[in-house]
Parts: sequence; C-alpha cells; structure tokens
Amino acid sequence: MKLFNFYSKTVKIQYRNQLCSTTTFVVSLLTLAAFVIPYYLLTSIKRGELWDNHRVVYEKPNVAFPYQYLFLAELEEVDEKSTTSVVTCSSFESYNTLTEQLHPCSEIRVVPVDTDHDQSIDHLTVGIAFNPPETTSRLTYYTFYFFLEAKVKSQCSFEVPAFISLEKQPAPASKMQSGTIIHRGVLRAKQTTALQCPFFMRNQKSHFNHRYYPNENTTLEGYKPDSISDHMRTSNPAYFELHSQQVTWKVDDSGSIDITVELSIGGVESRETALLYKTSLWWKVCQFWSGYFPLLLVALWIIDKVKRYLFEQFYLRAVEVVPWKEKYI
Repeated sequence: MKLFNFYSKTVKIQYRNQLCSTTTFVVSLLTLAAFVIPYYLLTSIKRGELWDNHRVVYEKPNVAFPYQYLFLAELEEVDEKSTTSVVTCSSFESYNTLTEQLHPCSEIRVVPVDTDHDQSIDHLTVGIAFNPPETTSRLTYYTFYFFLEAKVKSQCSFEVPAFISLEKQPAPASKMQSGTIIHRGVLRAKQTTALQCPFFMRNQKSHFNHRYYPNENTTLEGYKPDSISDHMRTSNPAYFELHSQQVTWKVDDSGSIDITVELSIGGVESRETALLYKTSLWWKVCQFWSGYFPLLLVALWIIDKVKRYLFEQFYLRAVEVVPWKEKYI
C-alpha cells in the first residue's frame, strides 16, 4: 500500500558553545550585519535621505468672502488731460470718512460658485461698477482689492490669509469711457517657511497674524495694496494671492464701467494652492520603517542560511543537540 505524506514537522537541532568563544563572536557579528546592511543599502538607494523633512500637500482651501474690500478709479477728461477725478468706495468706515469728498461707486457684486457641491467654493466672481462723474471722463488707472478667509485642515487647521489685489492697473483701452473689464486668475499659495503641525510629544504649531486688516487708526498710506501685502508677507509663514492669467475688456455705450475679478480656487489648478509642511517625527519613523523593514526581513533570512551552513559544515565548533523522538501515551 502506498503511503502519502499528510503532515510534517521540522526537527529543531541546537548548536551550543560557551559564551566566550569564536562561535559567539561570529554569530553576534552576523546578527549585527543583518541589521546594519539593510540600513546602508537603504541609504545608498535613497542617496542619504532616509525620510522627507518636508512634503507638499495639495488641498483646496475652504474660502469665504468677508466683504472687506476697497476700490479706487482715476479718471481724466478726454479733452483736458489736466482735469482728473477719483471714484472710490470701500467697506472700511475710516477710509470712507477720509475720502467722503470723492465720488462714490456702487455696491460690490459677489457670486460664489460651488461646482461639485462639496460645500466649498470653486469659483468666485467679485465685481464693482460705477458711473464716471462726467460723460467725457475716461478711465486711466484703477485699484481693486479684497480679502478672503481661507481655511485648510487636511494636516491641521489653519486660517491662511488671502489677499486678492489689482494695484494701479492701467486702462486696457485708451478711451475707456464705459465698458467692462474682466480679470481671470487662480488662487496661488505663497510661502516664506514650511508649516508646522503639532504631534504627539511636540505641541508646536505655525502661527498666523491676522492684524494686517486696516483699522480706524490707519492712514491713507496704510490702505495701499503694497503696504498691506508687505505686512502680510513679513508676518505670516504663508498666504494666498491672485495669479492673473487673462484680462479681457469691451468698450460699450452703457454709460458705466464694470470691473470684475473671476477667481478659480483649486480643482484643475490644485498645484497653485499646494502648501509645504514639515514632517513630524512619527511620519519620519513610518517612512523609514516602510523602506527598512522589507530589507531587514531579507537580510535576516540570508544570515540564517549562512549560520546554518557554517554549523552544518563544521566551520564553527559547537555541540550538536538532536532531540529524541517523543513517545506519546
């Protein structure tokens, strides 16, 4: 009758020697090599960078419009270029008080669009219109800026400053007496340093300063976009700004001038809103271990085969202990 093998069990053979012996030294050296070799191999593969100190996170910020804006247009007479006028309006009471003698403009127009219905704005249209003081006045320069509230929370919660600014833009047409001007662009992230999130055993977090808003003590000089931008840039590790991509205009006979900013947020342009973060200690450990552990398993397996060969071929002296077959009652 033919017999089939249904179960097998390896015999555990032990090789023993004294602690102070050549065998102990060789085995210890091989065991140490099993842990050291993967480390140097990983270092050579990654060229000395065992983990990333920084990483880029692509995230669309959650944007809100707080109705903080300022608009100023400079006009001149078509026939008499020495005669100029200014049209301005803003949400800042102190600025309106300082400029109450100037011609006002209409209220701001805001149209948020959530394309994918994820409770986050994908496109934002902000516009303002005004009637020139005189029918013979033409637009020469205009300044338009507004603030946004931008929040990111994929790594940790941050409220990043956002400042959309068009500073002293020249009129696209030489005789812009009425018509529309549309600025299309994307929200772009700017950083002066990498962001730090808190983690276990290290409660440190990047700090953002939101005191760049004009207040009741701000002078006319402080309302200039470059002054606000400089303050925002020097007091914050990151901020969002407008990256203009296209300007279109149309001259008509409507009697009013309409200036609009169409802003895209994230989506196809997600690279523009990417932020750089410092990696935590635990992220570095996980990243190192994910590359080191597979190499360690292979090294331990190879070293085990080497030790077996050295003992079985008697290159290392040891007492071979072979267990007797156990008797079962």
